Amino acid sequence: MLTLAACAQGGQQRSAIGRSTLAIVQQREPMSLNPALENGQSQTQWGELLFSFLVKYDDRGELVPDVATAVPSIANGGISADGRTVTYHLRKNVRFADGQPLTASDCVWSIDAVNNPANNVQSRYGYDRIASAQAPNPTTLVLHLKEPFSPLLTLVMAPQGFPILPKHLLAKYPDFNRIDFDRKPIGSGPYVVDSWLHGDRVEMHANPYYFGGKPRIEHLVIRFIPDAQTALNLLQTHEVQGYFNAQDFAQYRLLVKIPGYRVLSTPVSAVGSIIFNTQSPQTNNPRVRHALAQAIDIRGLVSKGTRGALNSDHAGRGLFIWSYDKNAYPDIPYDPSGARALLESAGWHVGPNGVRVKNGMALDLLMVIQAATPGDAIMGNLVTQYERAVGARVELKAFNVTQFVAPVSSGGPVYGGKFNLALYSFVNGDDPDTTDQFACGNVPPHGYNKSRICDPRIDALLAAGRSTFDLAKRKAIYAQLQRLLYQELPIILIYQRREIDTFTSRLHGESGSSDSVFWNVANWRLSGD
Repeated sequence: MLTLAACAQGGQQRSAIGRSTLAIVQQREPMSLNPALENGQSQTQWGELLFSFLVKYDDRGELVPDVATAVPSIANGGISADGRTVTYHLRKNVRFADGQPLTASDCVWSIDAVNNPANNVQSRYGYDRIASAQAPNPTTLVLHLKEPFSPLLTLVMAPQGFPILPKHLLAKYPDFNRIDFDRKPIGSGPYVVDSWLHGDRVEMHANPYYFGGKPRIEHLVIRFIPDAQTALNLLQTHEVQGYFNAQDFAQYRLLVKIPGYRVLSTPVSAVGSIIFNTQSPQTNNPRVRHALAQAIDIRGLVSKGTRGALNSDHAGRGLFIWSYDKNAYPDIPYDPSGARALLESAGWHVGPNGVRVKNGMALDLLMVIQAATPGDAIMGNLVTQYERAVGARVELKAFNVTQFVAPVSSGGPVYGGKFNLALYSFVNGDDPDTTDQFACGNVPPHGYNKSRICDPRIDALLAAGRSTFDLAKRKAIYAQLQRLLYQELPIILIYQRREIDTFTSRLHGESGSSDSVFWNVANWRLSGD
């Protein structure tokens, strides 16, 4: 019997939750439990815990059915020959956690809700390519596309997009931006929220209506501990049984040594990067961006910052996945002499105090990083030293994890463009299409183009890659795109991200996926329960 006793906010003692309970700590607290109002890893995590998708990725890297009975393809007739119609067939007898049926009408409403400008979703990418969605019967969903759009399967009601929302609960609202549902949603996923104590935890119970069968673990608790060392301490004292998605990779060597736990290290479709603000006067020139990149010993930076948990080799794999071409997008060399020459050629000349100046403006750069993550602090401080050696002065500013990734509307520094450099780890998606990262139309608040680059050549290649389902053609197009992105260098890719998860050895059934470890949470069990 596993009993969880903990203190709630204000120091009041709360009663134990119950017998079959798994408590997991993580650093980031979501802004909302409605994944349509979240972004990146957080939207995927809560989507997989509380909701369902049409399809999702398994631990073999394969796209598999979730609520759908099959993944649509041209071969099985789910995708029309012209690529403009996609048909999903849904499982029968799927229900939301309140017992109401989930039908194709919920899928249609979910698409319309994401495309509704009144709802503050961070990206409508993929959804905005749908001309119309129809539900000819409860178990058939037909999507008519404005044009062939190959990334659709991984974006629309898939873990890299948003889950299926309950029409019967949400259709009555003009928008879902600030409603009770956002803190205590009713989905069709494995778990149901009991309570959300802000700044502390979310408590959930197993959904008895879950179509995959009621989860074996009755209670799931996600605790929010922004400080990485405190999270580690809770594992060591066995106050929690898991640590999801450790943000500080420098902890990896410590995590694997804790008795009674095992660690999963799963490569995911995500990267660690240094993002340039390409609209800043100091960093709007590609020569300057290349100079600042070549000034950094990226291999040493990653090794020291993660204490060997990650390496910088072929970092582009995390962004371009199966289309990655190491010749088109090579690792950036460490070349301080070349960096100085590039800065000189761009008109940035060394001033009396050693800081370069151009037209009376000093090469002073603000770099934003995530607070309470020692590995990021190590890398940030190293960057300041590397850049100072070539004549750039870097100021570091740290933000707590929730604020760091906050949208424009909440004053987030990255999405708000309040930086010259940002040390930022992000998930692109399960398709090598990078429209959301680099297209002109996806600059925040309209998407995730955090570098704010806008280049018609990039847009044209992105459009070409999206318009065909032929993998060979797409790979050739994305090789051209990678060459152009390397030339313009809106971001420095420094490593392919891995999801680091730690769980008690009493837990069985967990396995890593490119989306998150929670992809099969309904199948987990605790020995002795």
